[in-house]
Amino acid sequence: MVALLAALVLILAACDGGDGDETDTADEGGPVEVTVWFNGETVPSDEFAPLEEEHNLVVNFDVRGDEIFNDMLRLRDAGEQLPDLVEIDSNLVPAFMEAQLIQPMTEQVEQFEEEDPEVYETVIPKVWEDGTYDGEIYHAPVKNLYDAIYYNVALLEEAGVEPQFDTWIDVLEAGRQLQETHPDLPAYFGTGGTSHDRIFHWLHNFGVPFDGNVPDVTSEQGLAFIDWLQTMHDEEIVDPEFMIGQQDESLGAFARGDLPILMEGLNGGVAFMDIQGFEYGSGWLTVPMPVHEEDGGQHMGVPRGLSLSAETENPDEAALILRYLMEPEIAEERYLELDAAPILSEPLFESEGLAETQPYFTDELKEVFLNLEAQLPPGTNTNAVGEVLVALLEELTVTGTDDSPEVVADRYQAEL
Repeated sequence: MVALLAALVLILAACDGGDGDETDTADEGGPVEVTVWFNGETVPSDEFAPLEEEHNLVVNFDVRGDEIFNDMLRLRDAGEQLPDLVEIDSNLVPAFMEAQLIQPMTEQVEQFEEEDPEVYETVIPKVWEDGTYDGEIYHAPVKNLYDAIYYNVALLEEAGVEPQFDTWIDVLEAGRQLQETHPDLPAYFGTGGTSHDRIFHWLHNFGVPFDGNVPDVTSEQGLAFIDWLQTMHDEEIVDPEFMIGQQDESLGAFARGDLPILMEGLNGGVAFMDIQGFEYGSGWLTVPMPVHEEDGGQHMGVPRGLSLSAETENPDEAALILRYLMEPEIAEERYLELDAAPILSEPLFESEGLAETQPYFTDELKEVFLNLEAQLPPGTNTNAVGEVLVALLEELTVTGTDDSPEVVADRYQAEL
């Protein structure tokens, strides 16, 4: 009887694990070990120490870049342990799902809302909406990159150009005016970066229809887009060297005052804030990218976010990392100090830090950013589509072509 009573006491003690209001990560064997892989260098400066202490965790982290998908496949094939949480480009979510590398985290998000409502309410709802596939949340795109138009105040004023661009044709017309006033500049419009993101931006802005992640460049809007690029090249509004893999050329020219109009990410403006003699306000300003509204044009973002590994044995503990990264102080640090894309945390856009360090992120740009209508199209082969689009861009703006927009469109649509 004594033995039975003792056993009963032990069972009752084991069942009484607390009030059940918070995720219990402690375990009799010691702290729970979880691993997160980041795509970019945006690891919090505290390296998760407060999270580890509060929840009895050991958080391991690594920065893997764009090779996360292939790395996970290789590790799984080799029977090695996979990370518990991964930061991936949102357009690749279908590929990760198809490869069975990630799992739903709807339950963990609901737990987030229940256990930490104050932080949960700061997350912009679009995060959960855009991360939902087949009725389940597979992804949390907590970062979103949007490009803006940066312009040189003095050069546009001298050319009589009003920096209100309703369409990309207005940018072309502005380039023509600037060319007449300043014929010796290397270019009149340029972009930063080497990825396909900028082309997807333009396609959405022009209103080019998509079938999944494949644009119809033979459409009326697609032909207008091709003709626009051809004209920019043929009239020397763009410099071929700025359009082919030289991601610093356009940025450097803009910083020197040699490029009047630049298309660049919002986080790229930080570099311009420290340039002596080229101050924000008097030297340069920003406006949103133009959208061909009458043709169905949209603003588009390029999100990146977090997903639970399909093989994690600790999904609840791994989800605590997501919750920690969305705490307003951490979200603000990741964007303002660690050069992440803008974090979809409402307090960030109301913070003094953003207003002081990035005044070029204007109220007009905030409104556009917080109401983005589209994202870089998700798909198992979006990067392959992007490679075709980069080849199209290079033919139109680097080598040039005498083919008509219709001929060019038919040729590339077959490849797409």
